Amino acid sequence: MLYHVSRSGENYGPYTLEDLQRYVASGNVLLTDLAKSEEMPEWAPVAQVLGTTIPVAGAAYPAAAITAYPAGAVPYPDPPNLHWALVLLIGFFTCGLFTLVWVFVQAAWVRKIDPRSKALFLYIAGLVIYFAGFFGQMAMRISMARNGTTSGVVTGFGIVWMLAYCALFITANFSMRDSIEEHFNGPEPIGLSLSGVMTFFFSIYYFQYHFTRINEMKRMARYWGAAI
Repeated sequence: MLYHVSRSGENYGPYTLEDLQRYVASGNVLLTDLAKSEEMPEWAPVAQVLGTTIPVAGAAYPAAAITAYPAGAVPYPDPPNLHWALVLLIGFFTCGLFTLVWVFVQAAWVRKIDPRSKALFLYIAGLVIYFAGFFGQMAMRISMARNGTTSGVVTGFGIVWMLAYCALFITANFSMRDSIEEHFNGPEPIGLSLSGVMTFFFSIYYFQYHFTRINEMKRMARYWGAAI
């Protein structure tokens, strides 16, 4: 049987059922896209056409994970649900303020699934160190300008201040990574593995990328669990 796929008024295909499964797994076809065969009286969501043969989009997690969440009984809060590209874009237009806020949103969620997590406290400590160092350095510069003197103390203070701030934030990032991995390989097992390199360089966006996929997987699990 062959199917046509429709998205935003554009039609694609025809595809076999195996094609649909493969394209959903690769992310080229969405479960919310519409599909129709010659035998079908009207268009239906791809998710409905595939039924219990739904592959996990992007093949990032094992397909068996879709059944890891009992219908109507999800004991843990869903991860923050905002696409990583939007986090990046809004952060850019707010000069990084939104990104900083979103760091705390993620850390607060991690604290809910893992009360032992120290990430939130480390981020708060890092923020305190940042502002204390910033205003302390300004005060030192103003004082020296009034006295007409210069000193390498300000430079040394700035280096120590930034090292302390960065160390706290990096430690918080990896603390959050450990809690996320532990949770999604324990209470809600999906076999999640997070790269240390990606965590170091892109922590908030990297985490959010996986959160988006996990939220979609949980949403589909609830939908099909209720349908059954």
